[in-house]
Amino acid sequence: MFLLARRSLSAFSTIWTFSTGFFYNIFGLLRALTTGFRQSATPTLQYAWPLTEQQIYRRSHNFFGSVDEDAIRALGTQHHVKSLQCEIKARYRGSFNGCFVLEFTDGSTRVVRLPLDPAVQDAWDKVRSEVCTMQYLRRNTNIPVPRVYAYGRSQLCRHASELQVFIIMEQIQGHPLTRKALETSPEPRRRLFLQQLVDVFAELRKLPFTRGGSLMPSNNEDIELENPPDIVGAFSIRKNELQAVGYTVSRIVTTSAKEFFDEQLRILQHMWTMPYKDLDREQAERDEFAQRFICQPEVRDRICINSTTRSFFLAHPDLLPGNILVDDELNICGIIDWEYTASVPQCAFAPPTWITGNDLGLAHLPSEFTCVLSSMKEKSTYHSQLAAEWGSRDPLAWSLSHILIDPAELDFVFWETVMPNITGLCDIPVLDDVQLRADVDRRLEVSRRFTQYLDVRTRGRDAALAEAVSGYD
Repeated sequence: MFLLARRSLSAFSTIWTFSTGFFYNIFGLLRALTTGFRQSATPTLQYAWPLTEQQIYRRSHNFFGSVDEDAIRALGTQHHVKSLQCEIKARYRGSFNGCFVLEFTDGSTRVVRLPLDPAVQDAWDKVRSEVCTMQYLRRNTNIPVPRVYAYGRSQLCRHASELQVFIIMEQIQGHPLTRKALETSPEPRRRLFLQQLVDVFAELRKLPFTRGGSLMPSNNEDIELENPPDIVGAFSIRKNELQAVGYTVSRIVTTSAKEFFDEQLRILQHMWTMPYKDLDREQAERDEFAQRFICQPEVRDRICINSTTRSFFLAHPDLLPGNILVDDELNICGIIDWEYTASVPQCAFAPPTWITGNDLGLAHLPSEFTCVLSSMKEKSTYHSQLAAEWGSRDPLAWSLSHILIDPAELDFVFWETVMPNITGLCDIPVLDDVQLRADVDRRLEVSRRFTQYLDVRTRGRDAALAEAVSGYD
């Protein structure tokens, strides 16, 4: 499956032993514990075959390989204030972008980053939003965000008729934070890091918005500091992934927490009901049960039960340790990868899973973070607000929030943290097991046809290759 966050079933084999009967025993248990009952709406499967992860990877790999390094060097010189010559010091590619580290004759470095085709959809608008966001944060906060030197479109690939989108930005000194560093660093050093991380969240809370979405330069003009940004329908990693495999995804501006979570639920349903190669019944039951349980309105109510404001705040969409650059003392030097940033309602403004205990490892970090947060509540109004909202947050509410904020977390977070504490959700109605069986059967049939389609394509490609090779005999 194309989803980056999908965990293998084997990771849970030592904790759970699943069978068809397990799910229906759970239904019976929950019925005994609850007074209500609701049958969830049946999500609609789309039958157009999506691109596979391998197909997207192969095309993105070919795109990156076609980049003209002479054009990259010329681009760096063109956008240097002194027109200095440069060399490519390093090159690497991630899931969405290819990067070239340029070293100029004065010893300075910059990063040229290109969105990979087809991994990144709507690349030009996405980049304009990202640049707008970084400039807005640099102007209005103390968060160490990379400086953008230039962005635009240029001829950067060999044998390509269209222009490629690029950003040239500062290479912040420091190295990506690792889980090992968090696990093994002395407690005082780790505490200092957490204090600085709380400061980052407090800086974001200084910038309230009245609507949810991504920042974009106003009046469709170039980004200028004096122009306040507009809010447009949110770009997101998961929407982009759905678009990349061929789905049509809407982007809307939201004005309430309900609208925001309704939009996230639509994404979740698309992601977890799409066909999957060689899908087995056990995994299909896990996916179907989890996504239908999460899609109930009572789950959203549980998350927003203490929400008292209609304000929205910018939230980093992928605040993994590796996107935090630190020095050897764990001082934060920079926060990178702000692409797909959007403003979210207060109840969806949350620290990442590795802070809240919804990730493997780092078991000590949630309690340390809570202690640090409490100790900083007098530092500012924003620190006080975070301490009040996060310090007493229901652990189950964190888990449910993470799933709806990033639907790719469904399989792992639901079964690792929600399901073991399911009795804490007795107020949430259970599902119709008959309807669930029917939906599981339907998805298995669609996935069987999808697998058959892929097998036919593979045999056809192999036959064509064999025929081409035989022509040279």
